Amino acid sequence: MIPVRSIPECLKRKAAEELSEKEGTVAEELTMIKTWMKQSGHIRGRMEDQFLLGFLRSCKHSMEKVKVKLDTYYTIRSVLPEVMRKRDPLDPFVRSVIKMGVTVPLPKTVNPDDPKIILIRGDAFDGDVCDFPDILKVFTMIGDILLRDDDQMMICGQAAIIDLGHSSSSHLFNFNLSFLRKASILNQQASPLRQKGFHFINTPKSFDLVLNIFKGLMTEKNRKRTIVSHGSSLESLHKYFPPSVLPAELGGELGPVQQYVDEWEQKLIDNRAYLIEEESLGVDEGKRRTTNPLAEEKDLFGTAGTFRKLEFD
Repeated sequence: MIPVRSIPECLKRKAAEELSEKEGTVAEELTMIKTWMKQSGHIRGRMEDQFLLGFLRSCKHSMEKVKVKLDTYYTIRSVLPEVMRKRDPLDPFVRSVIKMGVTVPLPKTVNPDDPKIILIRGDAFDGDVCDFPDILKVFTMIGDILLRDDDQMMICGQAAIIDLGHSSSSHLFNFNLSFLRKASILNQQASPLRQKGFHFINTPKSFDLVLNIFKGLMTEKNRKRTIVSHGSSLESLHKYFPPSVLPAELGGELGPVQQYVDEWEQKLIDNRAYLIEEESLGVDEGKRRTTNPLAEEKDLFGTAGTFRKLEFD
């Protein structure tokens, strides 16, 4: 028997057809990954089968791609202490960031094998309380739980709805350029969570500037994904996401988004030990015997300068 959760038939079909998953070989593949991680010498990573299966699915069961992604995953996290340290959800400051509810996984999709929906609420980000790395910290905490627990997301991917609300969004671009590049790697090349589309709603007049920066940080693969700016039109958004899968704030039938913010606050607290344990994982470059997967990112670890605050109407 495969030492991981069973999944519904619709997800089994999806995994087989789109991710090249074969039930009979998964256990062997997981053993191969764990053997490689132990022999690598430099990776201090999780060995749980369910966690590693997420990487297999993300890489469509290509062992070589899994090795690169796992190495990149732990390498980039090792150089982002502002994101990967002090992840205790009961810490008063961290909890205050969680309570903002900037990142909110939504519970429903139209079909059980559709991409899961992640709502990003730009106007929930209070720049007077925290900085962008603090928001990214909570984002990765939520992502770590989804990676382990959400089979639909790992097999079908995720679609992001980015609601800029009434925010000026100026605080979103007041950070170090080196950090920005690291963050983009963390959420793309290093992430096993596969993006299926980006939908922007309630966008400001000068949004083209934001979108160009956003696209410039994307991998070529993600730039080919669906990227839609809906302006302030809920009608346009509902062509992609019907009201049945959206919260009331987006003209939906799921009720107020605050209930999902509260649910995820409790879920992170319930997984406190797991999240804190992640701080001890990473890479030891002194023991590396292979090429660093980020070696070509020449300015990654020392770029000077910051974006100035951008003001949008």
